[in-house]
Amino acid sequence: MDTKKLTKLVSGLSISHVTTSDDGAIAIHFTNRSTLLVSRDTKGLAAAFREQDTPPVASGTTNRPTRRQCEYLEFIRKYMARFGVAPAESDMQRHFMVSAPSVNQMIKGLERRGYITRRRDFTGHAVPRSIRVVADPC
Repeated sequence: MDTKKLTKLVSGLSISHVTTSDDGAIAIHFTNRSTLLVSRDTKGLAAAFREQDTPPVASGTTNRPTRRQCEYLEFIRKYMARFGVAPAESDMQRHFMVSAPSVNQMIKGLERRGYITRRRDFTGHAVPRSIRVVADPC
């Protein structure tokens, strides 16, 4: 795959997780459910990009957020409407009266499920106050 085209495809995407296979290939999964596959071939490295895979849904379940996740999404929306910036994790910690790790896990879960996105700096860390609500599933 052309490097410029690949860069354009993955620019701005947040990584959800990375997996490897027995043959040494690496799959980089993004929060929007797309995947970048990197493998070794005779000429060097080969890359393939797959658009938004739909996750398998177990029978009898839906891909709906929990009540608590909806509360966090609603808080983020209202905070942004009032103050014009996304809330910091400490703002959510005070509002919901929970610990910092609890808020961090909730935000990671919302991002993993594709309900929010966060900008990343060059090291891959989330930029403070960069949360954006992507989906309105509640």
